[in-house]
Amino acid sequence: MKLEDCVLETNAVVVRPPSPGAPEREWTEARDRSQIPEHLYRFYCLAEYFGFDRAPKFLDDPERILFSFLAGLVRGIRESFEEAHSLVASIRADKGKRYSPVKELNREPYDREADERQRRSFRYLIVCLSGALDQFAEVVSILFHGDIEGLTVGRASFAELRAIARAPFAPAGKIISPKEARFEQLHQVLVAELETEGDEAQWFDLLHLYRNKLAHLGSSMFPIVAFHDRKGVFYSFTPNRWPLFHQSEITFGGASRPDPRSIEAYARDNYVHQDLVSYAESLSARVLRLIDCGFQLLCATYSDFKDFELNASALRSLKTKRQQYQFRSFR
Repeated sequence: MKLEDCVLETNAVVVRPPSPGAPEREWTEARDRSQIPEHLYRFYCLAEYFGFDRAPKFLDDPERILFSFLAGLVRGIRESFEEAHSLVASIRADKGKRYSPVKELNREPYDREADERQRRSFRYLIVCLSGALDQFAEVVSILFHGDIEGLTVGRASFAELRAIARAPFAPAGKIISPKEARFEQLHQVLVAELETEGDEAQWFDLLHLYRNKLAHLGSSMFPIVAFHDRKGVFYSFTPNRWPLFHQSEITFGGASRPDPRSIEAYARDNYVHQDLVSYAESLSARVLRLIDCGFQLLCATYSDFKDFELNASALRSLKTKRQQYQFRSFR
């Protein structure tokens, strides 16, 4: 089917109500199931469900570009968390189905495809959670464009917010503007959630590494290993280093016996200390908490800014980031 084969001459188009008078069903269901951050839902309600004619003054450009972009981002975050919830459930479901030598020895049932499904779900989970964080960064860029150096509407990323969190907050002058006051609070949220210590240190940096490498190179470049407990139950573990090659640890057999603690040392040094299922659950919860804390601040920011003048520089930035290509179809 080609576009030109469709009926394009019409005088009526079926769409959802452009200005809903109540929260849409998918939003209330996601909130009731605790699949999305509570303050993301509150932001959606504060924006009056992103009705066609509900744009506040500071986002009310004639073409409705900024408000529509913000609506798409907020909905995108909801969808990312809904998908992440489903993927974590899939990862958990495949935990007990995978192959293991113990099962084969005891003639227990197993599913040889479960391991690959689990890896694939984990890869998609990383993409979903990273996408939610990047969309959050875009929301921040809309509200604070021109006030946060390094954030550009239409090209913002959470990695840039991470860099901002690492730098101390520095007001422009002795008198702090309303925008600077809210940005200082946002900076505090980012520092609290990202500048962690101990076992949780650099949790986002590892997620960012996973997103880049899994998206570009695939899971084969991340050797996941399995270790069993004293009952013979196997658990998968993901690396916290890249690149990592088991081949560098292999030696040919000889007269000397290997150190019985060498595997333990190698695993502790190169792998996350939570199994894949537990890590996926904890990572999802951590990203949800971060975005919930962020939107708690953004709800107040939205209320503060709604009567400000239109942010013309944010609109200009988004327009300049538009791209269009000549591609129409394959022959």
